[in-house]
Amino acid sequence: MKIKRIYASVIALVDWEQKVLISLRSKKKVLPNYWEFPGGKIKKNENPDEAIIRELKEELNIVVKKEFLRPVTFVLYDYKDFEVIIFFYLSRLWEGTPISNEKQKLLWIKINQITNYKMLPSNKKLVSSLLDIKNNK
Repeated sequence: MKIKRIYASVIALVDWEQKVLISLRSKKKVLPNYWEFPGGKIKKNENPDEAIIRELKEELNIVVKKEFLRPVTFVLYDYKDFEVIIFFYLSRLWEGTPISNEKQKLLWIKINQITNYKMLPSNKKLVSSLLDIKNNK
C-alpha cells in the first residue's frame, strides 16, 4: 500500500528579543493541541519558498520576502497514516505584525524555552536545529 506523502514549509520567525513565534493547532485539525511553527502544505506547482511566503500571508497576515528566508534544514517524519517532508526556514525580517487569521493561539517564546511546549512530533528535529543555531552564535 502506498503511503500518503505531504510536503510542507514551516518557519521560525525570530524577533529582536530572540523570541520565536509558535502556534497552537486547532481542535478541528489532525493532531490537535500541539504547538507548531507557522507554515503549511506546499501546493501543486509551488516550491517550498513560494509556499512559506503564501502561508505566512494567509495565516499571519505578514509579508516575508524571498531574500529574508534562510533555509535551515528539512526533515522526513513518519506518522501512522502518512509521512511528511518539512522544509524548515528561519527569518528575522518581515513586514507587518503577525496576527492569527485562523484563530489559532499564537505565542512568542524565548528560543531556549521551546522544549517546555508540546510541539508536533515532526517538529522535534526542527526544534533541535533551531537550538543549534542559537547555541552556535
